[in-house]
Amino acid sequence: MPVQAKHTIKKGNTGGHQATVKQLDPGNVLNSRYEIVRRIGGGGMGAVYLAKDRNLGDAPRAVKEMVEAHLDPAQHEKAIGDFKRESLLLTALEHPSIPTIYDYFYDEPLGRFYLVMKFVSGGDLATRLRTAPGGRIDEKTVADWGMQAADVLEYLHSRPKPIIYRDLKPANLMIDGNTGRVMVIDFGIARWVKQEEKGVTAVGTMGYAPPELFGGRVEPRSDVYSLGATLFHLLTGSDPQDNPLLIFDFAKNPRPRQIAPSISSEIEQILMRSVEYKPEDRFASAGAMRDALANHLEKLMAGQVTYGAPSERVGGETVQVQTVYCGFCGGRIAADDIFCAHCGARQPLAGVGSSATLRAARPTAKLVVAGTTELDASFVLQKDNNLLGRTDPHSNVFPEIDLSRFDPETKVSRRHARIWREGETFLVEDLGSVNGTVINDSVRLAPRQPRVLDSGDKLRLGETTLHFLLG
Repeated sequence: MPVQAKHTIKKGNTGGHQATVKQLDPGNVLNSRYEIVRRIGGGGMGAVYLAKDRNLGDAPRAVKEMVEAHLDPAQHEKAIGDFKRESLLLTALEHPSIPTIYDYFYDEPLGRFYLVMKFVSGGDLATRLRTAPGGRIDEKTVADWGMQAADVLEYLHSRPKPIIYRDLKPANLMIDGNTGRVMVIDFGIARWVKQEEKGVTAVGTMGYAPPELFGGRVEPRSDVYSLGATLFHLLTGSDPQDNPLLIFDFAKNPRPRQIAPSISSEIEQILMRSVEYKPEDRFASAGAMRDALANHLEKLMAGQVTYGAPSERVGGETVQVQTVYCGFCGGRIAADDIFCAHCGARQPLAGVGSSATLRAARPTAKLVVAGTTELDASFVLQKDNNLLGRTDPHSNVFPEIDLSRFDPETKVSRRHARIWREGETFLVEDLGSVNGTVINDSVRLAPRQPRVLDSGDKLRLGETTLHFLLG
């Protein structure tokens, strides 16, 4: 496999002598040809530099440095041989979304390996996500990016000797500033493997790496999982690394649309299928995922997707959710959407025809306090926005759902949580309370992270338990 440096490298061993590893300075010339301009990236395996190719009129190149770490003399020769062999394999790759590799060499005095490749100027997706409005990327763009990335994976998996990429994540996808095409970069830990090879090193990024990778098994559908995790992050803004072991257990954690209600039901299904725990439950191949994304993108552009499940379970009964068209941009939305998922325009509160009928017939909801002998232990959610907490006249806090009399130990904060309505849907979020908000004894809400409520859900605020019921 490719020679890998430790994630924290202070010194490297180059065949018996120690060499201090430090960043290359601008003006340094590698292999009597590549003049370093500046450092442009890097990670655990070494830095990436922008360089000028002196032999080709100072053409810009990306030079990736891989540092040899703590190898004894016997390992040293093998490492160089492995690097040369796999560099030759990398240079044989021809795909418009894989940067061309022009050169490779080993610098003996520095104890470093170098790959010289096409310079991609557009920035990576992790950077774009950090600067995106609301910390999310729009669905059309993400579907397009995902389709392109899946095509690269299918190409790699279909090679005579299949390549498993193993570390797909937003930081390893870039946009070519000239063509706008997605580019898959950093093949440092990609492996040429047989289908379902066992005993591989568990190398990857927690949150994006599938469960089987850490069990010593890897296959093409492992990359499908990583791509799904990447698209999930881009669409929802929720970083898989924050809860790497549980985030895709949707029985205990919010589904994609519960985090980002503006995305379509169809893309939610694609995301959920791609990150299934068992490889056999995911898309059969990266090509199948690519085709699903391409088909979805076509329907998305034609306004033929839904923004609310075609049918939802409400109080034990199945209720069909009708769709209408936004009066501002014409995009298809759920009849009771307050804001258009396409253009963001607020929809009229009163409509005509079926939309008005649905609004008039929208369900009511209430909270019932558990474990109390009081006769009046329920609250009807009469407003579209309801604060749950404790009354405090001195702070001018008067919550719609005042839990003071059910909270003798004062475990409920004054502004503990809120429940609000969006169309026919009710959502809850914790407001940064001291003792937290827990759903169904399993999911502790992160502050300001909304979750859709289903009839029968149990909410625990501090030590006070409430049952949410739709009327």
